[in-house]
Amino acid sequence: MPRRIDTEARTAAIAAAALCVLERDGLAGLSVRGLAAEAGIAVASLRRAFPTQHALREYCLELIEERAAARITSLDLTGRALADALLAQLLPLDEERRLELVAQVQLGVLSLTDRDLRPAAARLNALVGRVCRIAIDLVASAGQLDGGRDPDHEAQRLRALLDGIAMQSLWSGDTQGASQMLSMLARHLDELALPGAPA
Repeated sequence: MPRRIDTEARTAAIAAAALCVLERDGLAGLSVRGLAAEAGIAVASLRRAFPTQHALREYCLELIEERAAARITSLDLTGRALADALLAQLLPLDEERRLELVAQVQLGVLSLTDRDLRPAAARLNALVGRVCRIAIDLVASAGQLDGGRDPDHEAQRLRALLDGIAMQSLWSGDTQGASQMLSMLARHLDELALPGAPA
């Protein structure tokens, strides 16, 4: 059992180092030697954990999904407060979440032309969609969704807004805009109580 734990810990450490490399140097910087140096391990150990580039890239996407899911499941809130907090886990509000988003974008773009990587990217993408739908359901349960609004349509609109806010933050390089990002999302959720235009 200790050997398995050590192996899992090493694998997670390598993937975490890979996220740092992706965020700092992009896909071009994700070389075996560079990553081994970043993780502080021998090249042979890296190759044992991840014999191919594909295995490493896929695990990076899985790690991002696991981290986001862990933050989400640890939330001890209900109702609208939970909706706000769920969405916040997917925004680059701190260095950890910014690192994850940059790595997700890098690998997501690669998955457009890498068929083998596409399923892992699709699973992570689906997680974001589920969180948006859950947030809408929470708003509705709190009596803050106008009866004329279609929850499916509103979940899609929320997803588009969430993605837009996150990407704009990356492109602008704004690391001080956490309150503004949260405010935009909160205002959008507030407005769902009002009658909306036909979908």
